[in-house]
Amino acid sequence: MLPTVMEARIGRKPQGAPTRQNAAIEFGGKAESGQAPGTHWANQIESALAKGDLAATRRFVSSFLEEPGLAADTLLRIGISLTQHDLYSEASAVFERCIKDHPEVFEGYYNLSLAQLALQRPQDALASLARIPHTSPPEEVARTYLRGKIELALQRDAEAERDLSMAFKGAPQEENFGLDLGTCYIREQKYQPAVEVFQRALGFHKNSPFLGLGLALAQYLGGLVDESIETCGGLLSAHPDFSPARVMMAFALYIRGRIVEAAKVSAQGLSDPRPFPYLYYIHAVSLLKLQSDDYDTMENDLAQAIREIPRCGLCYLSLSKVHQRKGDMATATVDLEKAVAQDPALSEAWYNLAKVYEKAGRNDETQIARKRFEELKENKANRETEILRNEFLKALGGESSPKQEP
Repeated sequence: MLPTVMEARIGRKPQGAPTRQNAAIEFGGKAESGQAPGTHWANQIESALAKGDLAATRRFVSSFLEEPGLAADTLLRIGISLTQHDLYSEASAVFERCIKDHPEVFEGYYNLSLAQLALQRPQDALASLARIPHTSPPEEVARTYLRGKIELALQRDAEAERDLSMAFKGAPQEENFGLDLGTCYIREQKYQPAVEVFQRALGFHKNSPFLGLGLALAQYLGGLVDESIETCGGLLSAHPDFSPARVMMAFALYIRGRIVEAAKVSAQGLSDPRPFPYLYYIHAVSLLKLQSDDYDTMENDLAQAIREIPRCGLCYLSLSKVHQRKGDMATATVDLEKAVAQDPALSEAWYNLAKVYEKAGRNDETQIARKRFEELKENKANRETEILRNEFLKALGGESSPKQEP
């Protein structure tokens, strides 16, 4: 979840900014006399964005940037429109022009830094923030927050915690400030501080699904499993199609041993418009735990999870159990081999692999698998919880993934 773009100078909105509906003009039309510089190309950009014509948008941006005398409000408006359509490279060029022509405008630097962060250029993003010549107190709070956000992407957790804490203290009503500070605490495994931050932030934004998800995750990881389930229940009452909350609730129910409820919640989630991929895994393992013989459903769920979750060793481990139940030991063995290839630290997969190798008389491979299990069994980390934690950190914006432009 990216920080919010700044649409204008702190405390005011762009003056005279036309809406998308009344700004667009026909392609090839000429600017009317008396229009501000760049109005024609700005209108063309917004019209192309409204139509989803990204190729035309890029052409119009090049022409727009050749115009002399572009106003700061116009540049900011177009740059923000581009970021809202994930055209971060083009937005960066527009914000660079804003800084060049209007070096006193804080939002140009802030939004440029934000676009560079979206492009996975955190060092450039830091440099852009450092170029700001002066700031007012509210602007300094915003800059401190964004610096912390960038440090979070760079995995400089101690520095990120310092800056995000300062920003949250200065403006606790800003949703992203609480979200990113809470996420930073989760990354540092400081779960009680994370709970406190999310709870305070929710005081300002009671219906925020991401703050609610952050609270539920922090509660679960901090051992407050029943509280996490309750938080998810409230979150789903307000946002019934928010699939990540359903995953969190289903997983917490599963870990609590409430397997029937976990299967029910995860099954309901699979009918969501955009199910969170981990739901397929939770549904399948819940059916396995319930000794279900609905093998087709479990196989289909796990196949879908494998397609959508990168390197899901747990998915192959569970699939091997389904195939063993069906008596297909050859396929189960292949599943286990894929599980340890995807996740070499998955001790249970090595243990099961040693057993199936032994039954098949593959003695040398049995010894290798058993030795690997013995090396890993002291590791008490719960792989399901670890993977869930990492998936939700991505959803909350605490783990970076490359941004692909269309």
